[in-house]
Amino acid sequence: MSRTDYPKDGQAMGEIRTPISLEKLQPYLEKNIDGFAGPVTIKQFGLTGTVWPVEPDLLPADAEAVVCAPPRAARQAAVRDGAPRRPRVHDPQGAGRVQRVPSGGREGPRRSRAQGVCLCMDRDVAGAPFYVMEFLKGRIIADITMPDMPRKDREECWRSAIRTLALLATTPLDKLNLPPSFAPDPIAKPYFPRQVKGMLKVSASQSQAPLPDGKGPLGDIVHTAELRPWFEAGAQRVARADETHGASIVHGDYKIDNMVFHPTENRVIGVLDWELCTTGSPLADLSNMTIAFNIRPLSEEEAANRPPNVMGGLKGVPSEKSGIPDVATLEKWWVHDMNEGYAFLKSQGQKERAKWQWPIPHFEWVKSWMAFRLAIILQGIAARAALGQASSASATPRRDGMDFYGRCAWDTKQEAEQSAKL
Repeated sequence: MSRTDYPKDGQAMGEIRTPISLEKLQPYLEKNIDGFAGPVTIKQFGLTGTVWPVEPDLLPADAEAVVCAPPRAARQAAVRDGAPRRPRVHDPQGAGRVQRVPSGGREGPRRSRAQGVCLCMDRDVAGAPFYVMEFLKGRIIADITMPDMPRKDREECWRSAIRTLALLATTPLDKLNLPPSFAPDPIAKPYFPRQVKGMLKVSASQSQAPLPDGKGPLGDIVHTAELRPWFEAGAQRVARADETHGASIVHGDYKIDNMVFHPTENRVIGVLDWELCTTGSPLADLSNMTIAFNIRPLSEEEAANRPPNVMGGLKGVPSEKSGIPDVATLEKWWVHDMNEGYAFLKSQGQKERAKWQWPIPHFEWVKSWMAFRLAIILQGIAARAALGQASSASATPRRDGMDFYGRCAWDTKQEAEQSAKL
C-alpha cells in the first residue's frame, strides 16, 4: 500500500527495539545448534509490519541464522496461535522445504525457502517461544509499488510473486507431512466458514472492551450488523466452490514484504512469516496479496491525519500511475498458474481438479471479508489499548482504523451487488 516511511532495504538492521536477554539465549543456541559458538551480537531488522505487529528477527553476528520470537503484544494477548509454525512448515523430513519451479516447463523439486534450524518452546530462555531459521540474503521490498525499480523489473517481481503463490497453492497437502493437529480438516471444516465464525466471535468479544473513564465499551466495527449475514452466507458459497478445486496450504499473510527476492534477479527465493499458516482456500492468500487494490487512496486530509496502521491503497489507480501491473492482470496470472499447476498434478497421477476461471467466482466476497478481517485486527489493537495491554505505552483505543477497513468491506459488498445487477 502507499506509504512514505518504508525503509529502502527491508533487511537493513539497527538497534534493538524489543529487548532480549543473551544470558540464557546464547548457551541455548550453543547447545542446540551444531557448530554455533558465541559471542553473539544482536541486531534487529528495521522493517516493521503494517497491520500485524512484526516479530523481532535477530541476527547473531557472523552466523547465517535468524532468531524469531513473537512480538511483545502477542505475548500479552493470545490473539494468534501461540506456537510458532514456521519450523513445522520447514520440517527437514517433510516436503515443506521444496517446491516445483517453472522455467519454461516444470522442473523437479528445488529448495527455495529458508530452512528451520531449531525450535524452543521454553519461555524461560528468551521470554517467549522462538525458533531459529536459515538467513536468506536477498531483497525484501517494503513498498509494493517498488518506486526505485524500472517498470520491467517491477513487473517481473510481481510475476514471480504470483507464480510462487500458485506453486505453494498447488503443492498437494499429502506431500507436506503435516500432522493431524496442524489445522482443522479443510473439507470437514472449510476455511472461510470457520474463519468467519471464529473471527466474528472474536470481534464481538473485543467490542465489549471498556473504554477509559467509563465512556462505555469500544463497540462494533462500523457495518458489522449489515455485513454479518452476508459474510456467513457467502462463506458457505465459497466453501462449496472450493471443494471442486481442493484444499491448499494457506500462508495466512502472503504479501510482497513477506518475500525475499534474489539479490540481483527478479525472482522470489524465500517466503517469510508462516505463523498464520493453515490449510484451506487459496483465495485467501491471493486476496491478502492484492488487498491494496481493494482500498482507495487516502485524500490529502486523510493522509495528514492518518490513523495508526491505516494506509491508502491503489483502488482505481491506473497501472500507468502506480507503476505495477493492475489487479486484473495479477488475477489472470494467478488463474493461469493455478491451472498450469493442476495440469502438472494430473500428469503425475493426481486427481483432476476443476479449473479456475477469470473473473474469479466469489472473489468480491473474499475481498470484502479480507478487508473486514483487517478491521477486526485493528479492533483487537484498540481493545488491548483499552484494557492496558497494548505493546506501546502511548497506544490509545481509537476506532478510526477499524472503521476505515469496515467501510472498505462494506463498499466492496455494495459494489459487488451492484455489478451483479448489471
